[in-house]
Amino acid sequence: MIPRPTFRTARALPAGMFALLLMSGTALAQSADALASALQERIKDQRVTRQIALSDIGIETPLVFQGLDMRRDIYLPVPAGVPIQNASIQVDGEYIRADGGRTTAVFSVDGDPMVARNLQGEQGNVDLSLPVSGKPRPGGFVRFGVAWASVISQDLCGDERAIGNVMKLAPASHFTYSYNSAHVNSIAAAWSTLPGQGSVLVPAGTLSKAGFDTAWRLGLALELAGKRVVVKTLPEVGETVDLSGLTVPANLRDVAPFARLSSAGKSYRIQDPSEIGALLLLPGSPFGADMVVTDPALLSQMRTALDALTQKLGAESGALVKEWRQKAASLGSATIAEDELSLQTIAGRPVIAVGPNAGTKAAALFDSFWRGAIDGSNVVVRAIDTNPPPRTRVALTDFGAVSGNLDVVARGDWAMNFDLASATTGGKVPSRLNLDVAAAPGASNSDPVVSVFLNDVLLAARKMTANGQPEQLSAAIPPYALGAQNTLRVSFQRQPVSDQCRETPQPFPVSVLPTSYLDLGGSVTGSDFLSVISSMAGNPRVVVPENYLANPRASLVRVVRAAAASGVSTNQATLDVVPAGTPFAASGSFLAMDVPVDGVTLKAHVEGDRLLVGSDDKSRLVDMSGLQNLALVQAVASGSSRGIVWQSIGEPALVPQKPVRLSRGDVALVGPEGTLVELFANGADVNEARASAADSSGSTLQRLWQDSSSWGMPLGIAVAVLFFLLLLRAAIVRRRGN
Repeated sequence: MIPRPTFRTARALPAGMFALLLMSGTALAQSADALASALQERIKDQRVTRQIALSDIGIETPLVFQGLDMRRDIYLPVPAGVPIQNASIQVDGEYIRADGGRTTAVFSVDGDPMVARNLQGEQGNVDLSLPVSGKPRPGGFVRFGVAWASVISQDLCGDERAIGNVMKLAPASHFTYSYNSAHVNSIAAAWSTLPGQGSVLVPAGTLSKAGFDTAWRLGLALELAGKRVVVKTLPEVGETVDLSGLTVPANLRDVAPFARLSSAGKSYRIQDPSEIGALLLLPGSPFGADMVVTDPALLSQMRTALDALTQKLGAESGALVKEWRQKAASLGSATIAEDELSLQTIAGRPVIAVGPNAGTKAAALFDSFWRGAIDGSNVVVRAIDTNPPPRTRVALTDFGAVSGNLDVVARGDWAMNFDLASATTGGKVPSRLNLDVAAAPGASNSDPVVSVFLNDVLLAARKMTANGQPEQLSAAIPPYALGAQNTLRVSFQRQPVSDQCRETPQPFPVSVLPTSYLDLGGSVTGSDFLSVISSMAGNPRVVVPENYLANPRASLVRVVRAAAASGVSTNQATLDVVPAGTPFAASGSFLAMDVPVDGVTLKAHVEGDRLLVGSDDKSRLVDMSGLQNLALVQAVASGSSRGIVWQSIGEPALVPQKPVRLSRGDVALVGPEGTLVELFANGADVNEARASAADSSGSTLQRLWQDSSSWGMPLGIAVAVLFFLLLLRAAIVRRRGN
């Protein structure tokens, strides 16, 4: 600062310069006051704003409502037990009405109807904003309900079947809310704040093996929880960052270094460490993350950047900057132990900081069984059993809460997702579904029908008694219906009117009960994807080349997507890092990423940008070159070794932007949008090969046992009759002997 001139000095200065010094001192004082005021405002403002689109929770295609009556509930995540502010649901959609009649849509929040619309005209848009109350939700969800009704005829006995009245809700429909980060005081609560895209922050440069191991496990935990993982790195001076989501408060836009960031546009080249420190504090920062691998190098980079910012803002603001750092970027001053999980902040929002050697234990804690128990802000994990005991059944509640009642007029669907690794133990895969359901009686004399689908394969269907008592539907699960990621859907259909159409259609409740479970049966043999994936539930090895550690931003996402598709467990797998180009000796179950594999016969090969499918020239299915941004994935087996081999095609190596699905065949071609092609390298038809596998001796015996309910009674009657005939024969023989 410029020193205040003394009286003697002032007498020696010209009057104009004296006035200039006074004005300069006044301006500096005002500037210091403005900065202090801005920092105090930042310290008080701990709001975190989230926007969650339907596409972020897995609804990537429009939701279609049609028919006489259709209802659907959508669960939108919010921080568990935390009050929210400025919450609303923006509904974007459109409708068509070729069949006329009365068409109504009702939108509700947590079961409370908020808006009803009478849809008129041949077509139109649905553009609504639904207010959402700020009350805490202990379950961590806001229930967004949509009810659709289309009545064509005034006569209750008229035919209401029509296909021309349809409403579509766009995946861009979104839920926006804010919350005070000070209310998030536990790791479990921080997990519940995760958005649809979960991000993991790692240090810039080459990662250590321990850091890479922790990072891919955290990413896989996010992916299995339904999040789309994004990997971020802390940049160095000279690197370019994306500032498209950055928010610079108005009262800081004239203060360096915030001024340069506010006028930078969407991309900006970092000029000095103080700008990195500013980005660690501001909302919408490109470094804002949900989980952090606290490598010592990362913590050192953060501390250096924040110290540079403090020095830039001046010693007079030191106390206020320190308080702001503690509120908005506490990780920059924290010390995290090797096996510790700690709740910290970056860019003003909560972040779960994980010690560099805590990956396996953290992944086990973030499993749905343990997740709710992390009710603290700092947890040191000394030991946790990651090997589940052998079991013969898995309850559906192990995959998440089994929801309550559905009110059904004509049709209602209940669905849940689970990964094969969590439903497999000892090499045994789900072989039978035992579903407990219940339905209230309705006005119609027709019994409701329940149908069960696994990955859109119909497993079973039956009429229900509908007397309010539990009923069981048991269905065998064929091997071809399973995948690494599975969707179980239960559909209820009711006759909407009573006999002779004398009553108005009314909804009646149905339930999927929490006593439902999966039976685990024999393993799936062979060397196709499903067979190999079923073996990954043990202790697989994830093998990556050393150059993966040098580019973690791309390679980590690649490993996470491949591991999720292969059924690799977050807490039972081990990581092997081998020098680039060095072969890996196949043993046990494994996932090999861009690593040569010895001990197995590959069914397809990659040579630069050339793809060859088939073991030799005579049996070649595909021979193409010039391919880019793709990956070849194949299932291999030799003796007791089973694995999945991932080979990148072209440069740069593929980073899948969407989840990869592997379910049929033994060779797949993967692109940025996921799996493109699945086939058998020997040219067999996928469905014929699966049918052949299902008819193998082991599978046939298993299937016969699963279907014993259909042949057991006739066989028992036949045995009883034969036994009676033998007794009769013995009696006749004795009589003749006498």
